[in-house]
Amino acid sequence: MFDVIIARRRIAVLVGLILFTLALLTSQVRSADRRQVGPLGTAVLTVLLPIQAGMAHVADAGTRWWRLYTEIGRLRQENARLRSEVERLSQDLTVIREQAISARRMERLLEFRPQPGYRPVAARVIARDAERWFSTLLVDRGSRDGVRRNAAVATADGVIGRVIEVTPTAARVLLIGDSRSALSVIVQRSREAGIVEGRGGEMLHLKYLSRTGDVAVGDLVVTSGLGGVFPRGLVVGRIATINREPGALQLEAEVKSAASVARLEEVVILVAKP
Repeated sequence: MFDVIIARRRIAVLVGLILFTLALLTSQVRSADRRQVGPLGTAVLTVLLPIQAGMAHVADAGTRWWRLYTEIGRLRQENARLRSEVERLSQDLTVIREQAISARRMERLLEFRPQPGYRPVAARVIARDAERWFSTLLVDRGSRDGVRRNAAVATADGVIGRVIEVTPTAARVLLIGDSRSALSVIVQRSREAGIVEGRGGEMLHLKYLSRTGDVAVGDLVVTSGLGGVFPRGLVVGRIATINREPGALQLEAEVKSAASVARLEEVVILVAKP
């Protein structure tokens, strides 16, 4: 009980000192002549000024740290916004680049020379044979676009195959590199005739050339127009090698296909006019 009374007295004394100090400081502030502080005021100020300076220093430091904290938060938000903007612009740039590449491909496709008696139908490759890459591919044009079976398919670089299946909205193309493919051709320079067969890749086999015919490496091979499938004059490829076996009645050669099937995305289907 005695300890409690002493504790209460100490608290009362402390509160009294604080109130007295505040009253003294208030009176000093309201004094018209602030230079006349008095002995007691001078003593109090001597004690309180270092404390006040320290508290002011702490307050200034806290203010600076708070401003730094808020500035860091603002910078983080700005950084996140800029990062999001960079990602958006990067995506837009990717789309623009893809559109530019597609536009260049379409320009190349428009360079395809129209064939008399045929109507060109532009088509996009939508699927490839999963088992044999150079066998067949699927395009997004079908019977409702006028596409018919055995229609020739080409690019600005050269012939790539013929249509073997047709639905109202799509068509399957057998590539000239397929082992089931064969087409009648001529060597453009010498007019030597032969047959090109697929070998399962971009190298084609040219056979039935005359043994005495004028054929050389680098000669351009084009379609002859015979057979009623491929129009005359479509580029097939260039002779890469010539096989001159002793005693053979005919020459054979390997032809590098002019059209790159591996990177093919758009084609032209040649639809015969009525």
